[in-house]
Order: sequence, then C-alpha cells, then structure tokens
Amino acid sequence: MNSLRAHLEEDHRQIDALLRRATSGPSIDREAFETMRGRLLRHIGIEEKIVLPAARAAQGGRPLEHTPTTRVEHGAIASLLVPTPDLLLAHELRALLSQHDDLEERAGGIYDACDALLVDRVDELTALAQAYPPVPTARPFDGQNTVRTMQGALESASRIRGAKDAL
Repeated sequence: MNSLRAHLEEDHRQIDALLRRATSGPSIDREAFETMRGRLLRHIGIEEKIVLPAARAAQGGRPLEHTPTTRVEHGAIASLLVPTPDLLLAHELRALLSQHDDLEERAGGIYDACDALLVDRVDELTALAQAYPPVPTARPFDGQNTVRTMQGALESASRIRGAKDAL
C-alpha cells in the first residue's frame, strides 16, 4: 500500500471513529460531530483538489471511470453536513459514507486506479494531502432546501452535477 492510499484510508478510519463517538450516546455529541464534519470536508477537499485532478492529468485529461459517481457522492455527503445534526441524520451520513468509502477502497476502485496512475508522484501527492489546510465550516443551517436523508442528498447532488456537466 502506498503512502497516499494509506493516508486516505487512515483518514476514513479516523472520520468513522469520530462519527461513532458522536453517535455513541442517547443524543448526538455535537463536539465530536463538528470535529468529524471538519475532517470530512477536508478529506473531500483533498480528493477533489489533489487526487482526482492528478489522476485526470495522468490520463491525459480523461477522468477516472468512477469520478462522476465520486463527485455526486461528495456533494451528497457535504449536503448532509449542512443541517443541525441528530442521530437520524448521522445514521444517513454513516450509510452514505459506507457506500462511498467502498467505492474508493475496493478492488478496482478509485484508490486502486490512483495507485496505478500516480506511482511516480506518491511522495509529492502525500505531502500535499498532509499539508492540506483545515476547511472552514459554517454553522448548521436548517432552512429551505436542506436535505436530511441519503436518498434526498444523492438526488440533489445528481441534479446539481448534471446541471454543471451541461454547461
């Protein structure tokens, strides 16, 4: 396992541990959830700003096979981090993260493709990932158009992604 993959997978484990801690009691542990939220947004930033562009460049401008799905899921995950968290929302987020992490970590997934394409840039990309700054987070928002389910988040992210692709 190369160090970039190890870094990203370890990030998944730590984010999952924070989410488990946030949901271990009768109500959401807001401090643990907020820490997880920041870590998860940072992780998505690393993949969107460093990993996926590097893989695309390594393929002469062609994105990885699973990039569209990954980007829709990133949007859906981010949208579930908008409303005030509760145990039901955290359950939806956990279900989506399980599906998403599998897409990245499984045989033939995003990380395997990156291992093959980016072998000569592993040290450089790992250093960039480790140096990636924390992502500022806004206060939770529960207004119009916020989503609280995995299905609603995926549908919304798919519509937004489709609109961007049409431009």
